[in-house]
Amino acid sequence: MTAPASSLLRRWQEVTSALSSAATLTQVRDALRGLGAGVDLAHPDDLPAPGPEWPSGAVTVELPLGAPGPPTARLHFPPGTDLSDTDRALLGALPPLIGAALTRTALPDGGRTRDREAALRAFMLLSEELGDASDADALILSADRGIRQLLPGVSLAFMDRAGSGWCVRFMSGNIELDLTQAAVSSPLTGISALDSAVRSGQPTFIDHWNADAQGLPQTARYRAAALQAFYRDGQVSGLLAVGTTDHDTWTDLERGVFTAACRSLNLALSRAWHVQQLAEERAALSAFVSFEEQVLHTTDLLDLSTRAADVLRATLGEVDVAYLEPRGARWVPVTATDLPPEWTSPLGGPLSPDNAAALVGQQVGQTLFLPLPEDPAAPHAPRTLAAHLTAPAGLLVMTKRAGRDWNERERSVFRSVGRSLGMALDRAAKDELLRTQNASLQAQTHSLEAFAQLSADLGAQEDRYALIRRAQEVALSLLPTGFAVYYEPETTPDGARLWRLKSQVGDMGNPELQRIVDAGLDFGRTLNLITPWRTGEPLYQNSYAQDTDGLTQAKGVGATACLPLLENGAPAGVFCIVQSDARTWTPADRSLLSSVTRSLALALDRARSVTELRRYSAELERSNAAMHGANEELEAFAYSVSHDLRAPVRHIAGFADLLRKALSSELDANPKATRALNIITDSTAHMNELIDAMLNLSRTARQELHVGPVDLNDLVRGVQTDLGPDLRGRSVQWRVSDLPAVQGDAALLRQVLSNLMGNAVKYTARRPEALIEIWAEAHPHQWTVHVRDNGVGFDSRYAHKLFGVFQRLHRPEDFGGTGVGLANVRRILARHGGSWAAQGALDQGATFSFSLPRAD
Repeated sequence: MTAPASSLLRRWQEVTSALSSAATLTQVRDALRGLGAGVDLAHPDDLPAPGPEWPSGAVTVELPLGAPGPPTARLHFPPGTDLSDTDRALLGALPPLIGAALTRTALPDGGRTRDREAALRAFMLLSEELGDASDADALILSADRGIRQLLPGVSLAFMDRAGSGWCVRFMSGNIELDLTQAAVSSPLTGISALDSAVRSGQPTFIDHWNADAQGLPQTARYRAAALQAFYRDGQVSGLLAVGTTDHDTWTDLERGVFTAACRSLNLALSRAWHVQQLAEERAALSAFVSFEEQVLHTTDLLDLSTRAADVLRATLGEVDVAYLEPRGARWVPVTATDLPPEWTSPLGGPLSPDNAAALVGQQVGQTLFLPLPEDPAAPHAPRTLAAHLTAPAGLLVMTKRAGRDWNERERSVFRSVGRSLGMALDRAAKDELLRTQNASLQAQTHSLEAFAQLSADLGAQEDRYALIRRAQEVALSLLPTGFAVYYEPETTPDGARLWRLKSQVGDMGNPELQRIVDAGLDFGRTLNLITPWRTGEPLYQNSYAQDTDGLTQAKGVGATACLPLLENGAPAGVFCIVQSDARTWTPADRSLLSSVTRSLALALDRARSVTELRRYSAELERSNAAMHGANEELEAFAYSVSHDLRAPVRHIAGFADLLRKALSSELDANPKATRALNIITDSTAHMNELIDAMLNLSRTARQELHVGPVDLNDLVRGVQTDLGPDLRGRSVQWRVSDLPAVQGDAALLRQVLSNLMGNAVKYTARRPEALIEIWAEAHPHQWTVHVRDNGVGFDSRYAHKLFGVFQRLHRPEDFGGTGVGLANVRRILARHGGSWAAQGALDQGATFSFSLPRAD
């Protein structure tokens, strides 16, 4: 059965590419095996070796070769292979390629030594020619001559980076295409070979150039290409492209030559760029030093901007410079300029919408370089624009008529001068601000000195109008001649609202005006008063307008300043200073009057505070006296309880005991009498407990505190020992966590724990297994101690009653007690600056908590 016909065409490109790069006999054989055949090929210098045994029926093709090497190469295809005429024609084209490869194998180390010598020779030739040049264009021309001499038949192009694309800067005279027209209209973009060379940063060799696939159909005549990208300051700046129309693949020799040439050109370009950068830096530094020396002792805007324009013209030659300021919708030149009239409004002048938007969005200190649209009717019009925005708002503009772009030196010089001008203007603005602030501070100093004297004069003065009058005197003493008036709104008996004159210092010099003012001014019509009253802002008039208040009799009133007087943030009146003649209220004047009114407001607040403090002190004295009386009554009551009540209680208990003894034989037969005597005895005992509890509560409130460090763990252990007799015959489990040390009176704090822990023991009496837990929680400013039990609990709605005197939430016959223990706890904690709380639910236990300030 005949094998299917094979086609060598799809393997042809791979085999020829491998042959073009083969440098050893083994590599030549491997390349030919890519056709799917066995290879019979031996070099004359090879030792004889047994030949392989080809399968019977193999299809053998002999390829005659020239020297050096064997005279014939044999390819053995598998039996049944059907070689078409096209396949045999392709095989017939192989001998020259095999011969070239065998020629390389005849060289020592596969020709690599010769390649290195050629590369070294290329490097030396180019290095010598490029050694003294410092201009990038001259270097590229030299590289073109050197590469074309070493690699005959190639063409060279050098491209500059333009945004994300490329513009052709130079092409060899023998180049086979014209990219210049396409490059002028729009940069070359989307070319994979160029992008790959940029990414690698190394020489890139492309065999079997495919023009359509690369997006460059006008390069279809080229068969192989080599590319090298160049970088400046870490950014790609240019790219060298070499192409050949003679062959499809690059040899090792050609690769070495191109690599060495690119290395030489890269070094030369780096040196040229460095020299150019140094020159630009020197020019910029010179311009900066020159400008700085000129503007060192001036802060005038016109002088500064004129000197900046002079420096730019002297440094850069044929340029037009102007400094513009915004005035309304236009930019008006500050300096003399040769710019056309439409350039006084560059934001709406001959700019494209994108460029105009860029200028509008420009930030202070930013520099923009923008191209301008060409006008055939005006061939000498500016073709490019440079703009630098200074602070405060201003625009330094420079244009030139020659060239479509600025070179690096021009850009660097303009940036330097723009930054220097910005700093000088900023310094001038700061100097002006400093002068204003100094004047304001000086005015404030005078005001503070005057009010220091005011405070000394008034002492404990509480009369608010005396304070206002003194403030008027102080303000007038720091200003030219005039008078001061202070008004407050007032409602008349008939319901009309008027401005009443409450204080005046100085003579108005106009009896008619004085009579009108004394009678009261209309509240809503007097704009000089109602405006600051409602807005809370001062109202200044450099020249008083009579229609402001409707006062045609206001002769002798020049300038007015009316400031609201605020008390507790609300307007209380209007403080006015009137000058005899018109004048401009300077920032220092305004600062002075603002300081006067603020100081006056503080003085009024102080006077009001003194009055309130005196009233509060009197109330406190009365309250203390009442409290002292109550304490005396409490002590008298405690004394009465301890002496007057105890004796009757003792008598009742004693006579009940005597009666029990006298009727001992009869009581056995009279249970009612026995029960009555038991009730009397129990009641007297309970009465004694109440008396003791009340005395204890009284002593707690009056007992002197002995504050010191208290370890709550020790107190808990002591209380547990005291409660021992109450726990006999009961199952009680204590869970006590580690407790903190606090500051307080140890004896009183022991009473707190004794009451809380005793209650927990008492109210768990009905539980077969009682559980009492004690733990503490740390907070930023306090410790909180909790005592929780599983006893009968309480209704949480009545938790607020627990800490009151004689307040109980359970019946006395169910649980004993006086109802005073928790009230005592509350008093002790209050004296320690602490707090207390209780949580619980019926038959679900209770938790009592108290907090004490942290000592750490």
